[in-house]
Amino acid sequence: MKENSSKPARAWTPMRIVCTAGVLIFIAALILAVYMMANNMGQAPGIDFGPGQYYYTDIPGWQKYFLPDHYDNPVPLSVLLILFFAWGFLMYRLWAYLDRKLK
Repeated sequence: MKENSSKPARAWTPMRIVCTAGVLIFIAALILAVYMMANNMGQAPGIDFGPGQYYYTDIPGWQKYFLPDHYDNPVPLSVLLILFFAWGFLMYRLWAYLDRKLK
């Protein structure tokens, strides 16, 4: 009688789960990006500049949308910058922790 020589399925280690989730998120992001481009989402309405219409300078009057003197934010820019870098630091620490734990 011939033995079954097929390999057993690999165990789902935490690293394999994280890698698989990352690949699935990447594929979902690509599909979503193609869907958004196919349906002209994210563009300024009524303006068609072709492929360059996603850049700020191709939109007439872009200054009124993107310069800070037209955008009233109750949170000071310094606080936003501190939060941005704090978030980056925390994500780096999480990444380093996961890298140590999942090896």
